[in-house]
Amino acid sequence: MTPKILIIGAGYDVVISATGFAGGPGSQIGLAKAALEAGVKHYFPWQFGVDYDTIGRGSSQPLFDEQLDVRESLRSQSKTKWTIVSTGLFTSFLFHPSFGVVNLKPDDKRATVNALGKYSNAVTITSAEDIGQVTSKIVVDDPEDIPQGVVFIAGDTITFEDVYEQVERVGWKVDKKVTSVAELEEKRKADPDDVGPKYGSIWARNVGVSWDSKDTWNAKKGVETESLGEWVDKNLPKP
Repeated sequence: MTPKILIIGAGYDVVISATGFAGGPGSQIGLAKAALEAGVKHYFPWQFGVDYDTIGRGSSQPLFDEQLDVRESLRSQSKTKWTIVSTGLFTSFLFHPSFGVVNLKPDDKRATVNALGKYSNAVTITSAEDIGQVTSKIVVDDPEDIPQGVVFIAGDTITFEDVYEQVERVGWKVDKKVTSVAELEEKRKADPDDVGPKYGSIWARNVGVSWDSKDTWNAKKGVETESLGEWVDKNLPKP
């Protein structure tokens, strides 16, 4: 029997939190505690991102510590089943100006691709559409045996060099730039409220932000997902 599904609420077979970080500090652990107190049967917390266990506590992004608090809370009990879907970086965010990797200059048909740390650093990415698709399949393909614990998925695992090549491929004249961990840390100290360096430092350190696409749940199940090149063809403006 296919379970009832709601984004958040009590009395349902599966509860999926799709809030993002917009709620601010304390929102993720608050939602997790509410789900446990409500006796939710199976909870999917908002953890659609990197491998927080590998990154560990004390990273440059304080909100990541709260994600570990959520995991500790879920692991400390046995009443509510839970599943975390690790997706890597949302593909669209890789190209968002605030992330500081791709900067398009349409007037002179040039672009800058700024590698965080170095060009060989790997990044796992998944489009928002694929996150929805694969998460839905995890829930409904075998509702009596939904995988528990941390499940890794991926649209693609690439390097910053691949980003450079894809932007160049569609016609942009690309300038290369590298921002080191040290530079990002200096920016973070200079402006503690700037979220850009907080996130950038995570990927520059190249820990817990990538995994082999061949080992993911979607690859093993034969679920097709969007590669970096496919996303670029669909979404990146042409010069």
